Parts: sequence; C-alpha cells; structure tokens
Amino acid sequence: MYYSQSARLAIYAEGEFGKGHSKTAEGVLRYGQNPVVAVIDSTETGKSVEQITGITCQAPIVASVADALKFQPDALLLGTAWAEGHLPAEWKPDILFALRNGLDVISGLHDFLADDPDFVKCAAESKRQLFDVRRPPDQLPVGCGKAKDVPAFICLTVGSDGSVGKMTTSLEIDKVAKRRGFKSRFVATGQTGIMIDGQGIAIDRVIGDFMAGAAERLVLEVAYDNDFVFVEGQGSLIHPGWSGVTLGLLHGACPQAMILCHTATRTRVGKDKLPFAIPKLSLLIPIYESMTDFIRPAKVVAISLNTHGMSEQAAQNAVEEAARDTGLPATDPVRFGADCLFDAILAMRGR
Repeated sequence: MYYSQSARLAIYAEGEFGKGHSKTAEGVLRYGQNPVVAVIDSTETGKSVEQITGITCQAPIVASVADALKFQPDALLLGTAWAEGHLPAEWKPDILFALRNGLDVISGLHDFLADDPDFVKCAAESKRQLFDVRRPPDQLPVGCGKAKDVPAFICLTVGSDGSVGKMTTSLEIDKVAKRRGFKSRFVATGQTGIMIDGQGIAIDRVIGDFMAGAAERLVLEVAYDNDFVFVEGQGSLIHPGWSGVTLGLLHGACPQAMILCHTATRTRVGKDKLPFAIPKLSLLIPIYESMTDFIRPAKVVAISLNTHGMSEQAAQNAVEEAARDTGLPATDPVRFGADCLFDAILAMRGR
C-alpha cells in the first residue's frame, strides 16, 4: 500500500480536467477507494464532475489548492499526466503550497517528487510524505515463464493503441467476476491502477530486462488465492514507443485469454498523432496471439470498445461492427456492461 485508502484526496487537474490528459483523475474518481473531496481546475469551476466526465461524484471543482483546503483533504493527488510523464514547472508552487499546508502529495509522473530537493526539504519541514507510485521496487527478477503454472485463470487486456481503456476494461470485468461469486483480482501495472488498487508496479518505469519479471511477480503474488487474475495491459504492440512494455506484459503475465481494447473513433496510433494507421481489429488479433505462442498460447476472446463521446446509436453501431469484423463478442463495458466479456473468458476457461 502506497498511502492510506482512507486519506481524503484533492485531485489536481489544472487546465486539463475532462480532457485527454486527465485519465488519472478520472480513473481515481470512477474506481478509487479513497474519498475525493475536491477537484482542482480553475478553467472548470462552476461545473460538476458528472457534467464534465459522466462520473457520479459530489466533490466540487475548485480554482486552487487554497480553495480545496476548505474541504479538509489529507493529500493532493496529481491527476494529470502526459506521455512523457514530466512535471510541469508551473505545478511546483502549488505542490509546495500543498506540503506547507499539511497535505501529502501523490504522483504518478516519471519525474519523481522525491528526486527534487525542494520538495524533499519542504516535506521534511512540514512532516508530510511524498508518494511516487511510479517508482518500481528494487531487485525485480528476470521473467522465467513461472506464471504459466499458477492455478488461476489469467486474462490480460491488450490494445490497438495506448489510452484505449485497458485498465477500465480489466476493472469492469473484475467487478462482474466478483458479482458472480468468483474470487478474482485486478493487477495494476500503471500509475492510475496503482492509485486505485493501492498495489502494483508501473511496468513502463521498470528496466527492460525486468519488465516481464515484474509482471510475473505480480501474477504469482495473487494467483494462488483467486479463480481469476485480470492483468491491466499497457501500450500496444503496434505503438513504436510502447510496444516493448506490451511484450513484457504478454510474456511475464502468461495469459490464457486476452481482451482486445480499442477506441472506436481513433484511426491512427498515438491518439491520431503518429503516421501509422490502426489496422482492422481482425488483423490485430493474430499479431497478439502469435506473440504468446512460444511461452503459453493465448486467444483474444472478446473486444472492448471505448465509445466515449459517441451517441448511443453510434456506439451501438460501433460495437456491432467490431463483432462482425472479428467474429467475437464486443461491448463498451462502461456504457453497456462487461458481462459478455466475462462470459467469453469463462467459455475459454471451460475449453
């Protein structure tokens, strides 16, 4: 556990709440166990969390850390992150202000708070803590394929790109499994998942030689006490920057089933910013399956679509098209539920 799950959070998302870079804020609001008492974004004050994101939450949106203090938070959680994971210089005064006013600070950025002497000095003087949830543990193993021998059934979410809903899909399937009476475990492999679950390893921060070993360790820790293990995927095999992280998870987690995740409106890799077209999902499936064959063969058993921003009818049409293209069950697990995804996993376990 990185920090107490009873800690009251103020989520810092200045200028970005509800936009493309605030998925940490939205993930914690939707799935986190900590009470959220305020969201900080001076550009969205006067609006509600639900109005901006569709997430039911009574926490007000306020203009500053000072305004958030009125709601008695225990910690400031940095809820915005960019692909590079750097800490913007303009955030520094707000973080120092939070520390001086009695708040711990929780970060999932690649730039670690504890590596900044100003933050370290201020935290010590204020008797506050800095939580860098992306910092990996020491002495991780090299992957050895041990996860293929565990009794639990392992499912990994994979994607057509980064930020397409792999964490969300894993969490939604885990909820279905628990609701149906199975013992299951969500395994966090990214900073937002760790903030939600309280445990995990940010695989993209692990040295390349140990990525598969880190995934393997996470699975081994929970697979003997659960029927199902749902491993949060990262990146994509077709993303030029993040494919190594994806492959490390594939080989380390040793899944038997995979759920392929895709944002229905996205046509190019990198949120449409890179010159690489996303192929049809039916063409992506054999790419993922072939990468598992040598260590432990796994099948893509269903499709999870992110249809955020689409009309209900357009979303339904996208789900039906994905099912036609792949011949697999498809859904948007947030909009339409994840039952058909779990049914496909159950069927694969039966085979």
